[in-house]
This record gives sequence, structure tokens and C-alpha cells, in this order.
Amino acid sequence: MNPVSFAVQAEQALESLMERMSEVDALADLDMDLVDGVLKMEFNDGSKLIINRQEPVRQLWLASPEGPAHFNQDTGGTGWVNDRTGEGLLDTLNRVLSQKLGEAIRIPD
Repeated sequence: MNPVSFAVQAEQALESLMERMSEVDALADLDMDLVDGVLKMEFNDGSKLIINRQEPVRQLWLASPEGPAHFNQDTGGTGWVNDRTGEGLLDTLNRVLSQKLGEAIRIPD
């Protein structure tokens, strides 16, 4: 994958993710924005969750209250997988957000 196609695919993934997270009622009151390839979500206590694209290594990076994680696009090009644990990005976000908010969060596929 060349850098241009990665940038486009990563931006589309972040836009889609933001749209889907906006559909979750429990996340509706949180500040969320996507600017220049950086998706930020701020919680009521001031802590943040940040997902951004890292073009040199062709990954999405997540900074969350539980720590950092790096995601590669899976071989089918349909999702993003943690490079250490194999957990998908959506599964990671569902888990992290559920822990942070104290209720079950399910971001639509």
C-alpha cells in the first residue's frame, strides 16, 4: 500500500468510526472531533481518548486511559488489529469505553 492510499484509508476509517461512535447514546454527551487525521474524545473528568494515523508505519495509534495501542490494517483490509494482542480496534474501544464509563458500550460494526 502506498502512503497516499494509506492516508485515504485511515481517514475513511476514522470518519466511519466517529460516525458510528456518534450513534451510541452513552457517548452522545462527550466532546468528539476529527481534525487532520486525529480523532479525539474528551470525557467529563477531562481525560481523553485519541486515535490518530501514523503514516510512516502505516498504523492507527490509540492513546486511552488504559495506555497506548497500535493497530495494523488486517490482511483483508476491512479492519484494524492490535499489533501485539491481535484484538480488533472496535473490540478494544468497546472494552476501554465500557471500563471508563462504567456501562456496556457497543459501537456498531
